[in-house]
Amino acid sequence: MSLFDKFFGRNKASKEIAACEGALEKRPNDTMILKKLGDLYLKAENFKNASDVYVRLGEIYSDKGFYPKAIALYKQAIKINPTWEGPYEKLAELYQVQGFSREAATQYVKLSEILEQSGDSVEATMYMQKAAELDPAINQVSRKVHSFKVKEKAMTEPVPKTAPKPEVERTDFYDLTKELDTQLEKELEEFSIDETYDDTVDTTGVESVFKAIQENAAQEVKDDPLFQYNMGLAYRETGLLDEAIDAFRKVVGTGEKLYDAFVMLGITYRERGLFHESLDSLRQAVSLEEASTDMKVGILYEIAQTYKALGDNSNALSIFREIQKDHKDFKDVELEIVRLAGGG
Repeated sequence: MSLFDKFFGRNKASKEIAACEGALEKRPNDTMILKKLGDLYLKAENFKNASDVYVRLGEIYSDKGFYPKAIALYKQAIKINPTWEGPYEKLAELYQVQGFSREAATQYVKLSEILEQSGDSVEATMYMQKAAELDPAINQVSRKVHSFKVKEKAMTEPVPKTAPKPEVERTDFYDLTKELDTQLEKELEEFSIDETYDDTVDTTGVESVFKAIQENAAQEVKDDPLFQYNMGLAYRETGLLDEAIDAFRKVVGTGEKLYDAFVMLGITYRERGLFHESLDSLRQAVSLEEASTDMKVGILYEIAQTYKALGDNSNALSIFREIQKDHKDFKDVELEIVRLAGGG
């Protein structure tokens, strides 16, 4: 069984997918190839394989500390394959690592619900307990659930075959109104469960956190090109592209770290849809004396990607072919040539 088959299942007939799979065999942890493959599966409506790839990619980014990207990929996997338990647990663990206990608890609750629906009550209970440990609101609900009068002996001991099945008060965590004892009805009326668990609402305040860092930094730190460069990277990773561009431009203004700043400006401009600005920045990077031959190959690759995003496939293909002459295995150049030449 090939490495790809082990991770993602059977190969597909599509030439484009096959080319991507072949490239992945050589570079199994290449994030660009994995992202392309996931997108191809998604386009082909192979949701299971797509979600597998996105989770794998999320694990790689998580291991490297790029948590926002990992979170986005886990959420994408959940969106296209909502009944698969894997990404919920990964997302919960990642939130927990970052100290977002409530968000982690939310994912454990959702995971518990999926397991309960699939008939795995033991695992469902375990994850609900994890959620209760992380979130006081869930813990409060848990205490009320466990306050019900439950015939524990009937639930835990085997029932003789000849004996009628005893009536047991259910302790289903998910439907409190049916489970509360009548003597708690009045208390229930005063008790409300926080329903703000929808993870479409960003409760982490990422943008405000970055602004606070900028405002509180001493002036000498603000003028430090490394500080601004790292802020630019952080902004970009969280999708704040305009702020990232501003930070990278400040680095350029200091006259230091020019190569890194121009390259990241070019990439971020492209992601922002400012293709001509992207090309200008990348060309400035390639013209720097500090740019080695290998560094220039990387810049040419980014220039080709910008031409491709701009819709100029002819220029993009020409550059990819030029790179392939001396660097056949550079990133996903082989796959890009197949796609742009119409072989996909």
